[in-house]
Amino acid sequence: MRYMNDRAVAPLGAVLCVCACLVGCERRESVPSAPASADQSAATSAVSRAEGRSTTATIEERVHDPAYQKQLKEFGQERTRILQRRAVAERRMAQLRERAKAALPSGATDAQVEAELEANPTKYRAWRELVAAWKASVAEEEKLLAVAQAAVARRISRKETGSRARGSVPEVK
Repeated sequence: MRYMNDRAVAPLGAVLCVCACLVGCERRESVPSAPASADQSAATSAVSRAEGRSTTATIEERVHDPAYQKQLKEFGQERTRILQRRAVAERRMAQLRERAKAALPSGATDAQVEAELEANPTKYRAWRELVAAWKASVAEEEKLLAVAQAAVARRISRKETGSRARGSVPEVK
């Protein structure tokens, strides 16, 4: 049961993190995690200062943009579909684990259960397919998150480029 609770909480935490990253959070912009992010954060702050707005106002502008909201909703819906497919695979995998554990002597460890599942592909036919489907959904989710992050970065970059083109911000070095 603990395994299922951990598996249910992890996707929820990931969804919340992605939402915070996509919506934009003040702390993320003020405390960069990488040198490239520092340049981007400095440029965003410079744009905001030059336009006489705070970083919070810039974030709020993004949040209230209908196109941005539509894009976030699409990414969220796609991620929900991926997580639903993964949940189905995880439920079936848990059932097979229980069957394998019942077939082993009492006190069998998780490693022994996994070894039993891998060693008997005829007895547990769907195991390898489920593991492959689960791994594919994880990879698909990571790809979607990368696309979402790139879309947000492009949006911020476009905003900065537009401000520079209007002459309101000097080039950030």
